[in-house]
Amino acid sequence: MEATDDTKLNILHDHYKDTFNQIRNYIVSRDRLLILILLVSAIMLFQIFSPKESGLMIAQFVSKKIGLDSPFDPSFLGSIIWFSMLGLIIKYFQVVGLIEKQFDYIHLIEENIAKSYGNNHKLFTREGLHYLDDYPLFSDWTSFLYTKVFPIILSITIILKIYHEIIAGNYSVIFFVNLIIFICIFTSIILYLRMLHFKKNPLKNFVAAEKSENIFKKFTLWFSSKNVRASLKKHRQLENK
Repeated sequence: MEATDDTKLNILHDHYKDTFNQIRNYIVSRDRLLILILLVSAIMLFQIFSPKESGLMIAQFVSKKIGLDSPFDPSFLGSIIWFSMLGLIIKYFQVVGLIEKQFDYIHLIEENIAKSYGNNHKLFTREGLHYLDDYPLFSDWTSFLYTKVFPIILSITIILKIYHEIIAGNYSVIFFVNLIIFICIFTSIILYLRMLHFKKNPLKNFVAAEKSENIFKKFTLWFSSKNVRASLKKHRQLENK
């Protein structure tokens, strides 16, 4: 027995709510990872501009936390920081990728639900057409920070860090491990930017097309009304003659 349209709509709406809850959980994870990445970046900058003080303070802090009498080797702790950054970056980019995919999917669900409302196709487009239409300026700004400024600052930080290790001249095994991690992080940043800025977004294209269509309709109505007025004026002139 085939389900009725109302049943299908209810199932689709429940699926929409579940998907949106997943997105909210992903966003919470993304924000937590971002804070941790900024914290590790601050530690890296501390190592760059105050290498002796930072090495001593970090070694003493770790030794105290795990209960060791003698401090850790600063170079070994530096590799742990590199590994921490790599793990956080990979996880962060994965979560952002999932959010992007889920938003594309939820736009598709909204489009199918909106069809049930006939001409009111914008009625059920909280995250899709309605959200992208008349996009707030502050949202543009935060998107710019997340998708452009943050990757650039992160790239500059890791480049400065590896450059600082290169000019230090200590080409041990740990240095080459750090260099490999740097290459992995930098490659991940490039792929992340490619994922965000070089993908097709059919919903945005639809919004742009709809705006163009509305402009065309307004122009057609204006042009038609202008022609009507001109015809009436000409008709009255003929009657007066």
